[in-house]
Amino acid sequence: MFGLDTISRDKHCPWDLMDTLKVFAFYFLMLGLGGTILLAGVRKLLGQDPVMVYGTNAVALSLSLLTNSLTSLYVLYIVNVRRGQPLAALGISILDWKKNLTGGLTLYLVILPIILTAGFLVELMTKNVGVTPDHQEVVNRLMEERSPAGIIAIIAFGAFIGPVAEEVLFRGFLQPVLRGMMGGMKAILITSLLFAMVHFNAYIFMQIFILGLLLGYLYERTDTLVAPVSVHILHNSVSLCVLLWMKQGGELL
Repeated sequence: MFGLDTISRDKHCPWDLMDTLKVFAFYFLMLGLGGTILLAGVRKLLGQDPVMVYGTNAVALSLSLLTNSLTSLYVLYIVNVRRGQPLAALGISILDWKKNLTGGLTLYLVILPIILTAGFLVELMTKNVGVTPDHQEVVNRLMEERSPAGIIAIIAFGAFIGPVAEEVLFRGFLQPVLRGMMGGMKAILITSLLFAMVHFNAYIFMQIFILGLLLGYLYERTDTLVAPVSVHILHNSVSLCVLLWMKQGGELL
């Protein structure tokens, strides 16, 4: 397991806040207007509506993949090309990977009951006030999808592509900048808050926030993305497996 000594601010970050703001401005632009602009361009170019031709799920998944891919490439460009840093500066390294992987997964199993309890309490509170929570977009799309290829694509994105891209962006790129400004603990807190916010779902905000705290801590303790990415992939994979089980049962709790 990892030590519990104080997380300090003595790790220098080669990129700055302005670099981070540019990347996140691009990221939120793609999440907001990017899809609308791209779809309008495709309609004008091909003379067809992609949604009508390929279906809503396929288009939404393609846009999500494009957003995450372009944002990750932008991060890599800033770090590797503009700042001249190796990928290890983002935590893309297999240094001590076995130790980090084992420690990360072990700590996840310790924290998982807290995440589950938070979800149970949120669900209990929403039921008591008569509110029906909205599930994440990926949940709705998975439950609606009927084709095996579509289901596989959604799982591949949700369980693997999404976690890797998010860890590079939030833990590898954002957190080091905030650490240099305010110290490790506050950096983990703010990164986790933003991480939970971009999932755009109040129903799962607390669970994602707690998960984010764990992922941020793992990154600070190991200086690589091995543990955060592995835990993120495991968490999403288990969640998607549960959803598939509920899908087979014909109901979404």
